[in-house]
Amino acid sequence: MIDTMQSELNVHFTYNYKQPEEYHFSLDSIHLAKFVATQFKSDTDLGSLRILDLCAGCGVIGIELSWHLQAIRQIDFIEVQDIYTEYFHQNIATVNRPELQLRWHLLNYDALHERKWEGKFDLTISNPPYFQPGHGVLSPSQFKNRCRFYLDSSFESYIRALENSLANNGKAYFLLRSLKHHGLDLFSDIQKILKDTSATAKIISHIRGSDIVLLEKLE
Repeated sequence: MIDTMQSELNVHFTYNYKQPEEYHFSLDSIHLAKFVATQFKSDTDLGSLRILDLCAGCGVIGIELSWHLQAIRQIDFIEVQDIYTEYFHQNIATVNRPELQLRWHLLNYDALHERKWEGKFDLTISNPPYFQPGHGVLSPSQFKNRCRFYLDSSFESYIRALENSLANNGKAYFLLRSLKHHGLDLFSDIQKILKDTSATAKIISHIRGSDIVLLEKLE
């Protein structure tokens, strides 16, 4: 665990994270990890939870969650952009908790549709891209655009990836930005995508203008 002096470097999060200068994670990720921790603080079997940080970036959400819930023993991280790989490994070196299994996968979340990922995780946490192509101003930086927009795949594919990779009774918590000013209702789209599955979704809280959505997979 980080010592008191280092935690005072930033009152908002617990570690001094390494990340690309070109694009920094937002406090939304920090607050999401803390919120999810409150939902699991009474769980007596944290050590067996199979956890996924999806669209992981430099790994901040999963790492923050492991700080708040010290009994966690395993987290997988999936990220499509290789630029984050070096920063992830620097961050887990800072954590310095050898009892944690922190596994990095350089993958498009489309891979989670495959059978080998079916039912693999009990808990997924995620701060995915917020915007659809054509609904926002693109940056000259392709790296930034891939962080902000669904360019590597689609929003529907992301939701189906969550659903397929969750175990029965598994839960996924992710952030959703309203795009109603663009004529979109993404939460209604989620409900349509899940219509013929055993999963349900509901908005359970809000963070700095974004909704926290809980997607649960029922038996």
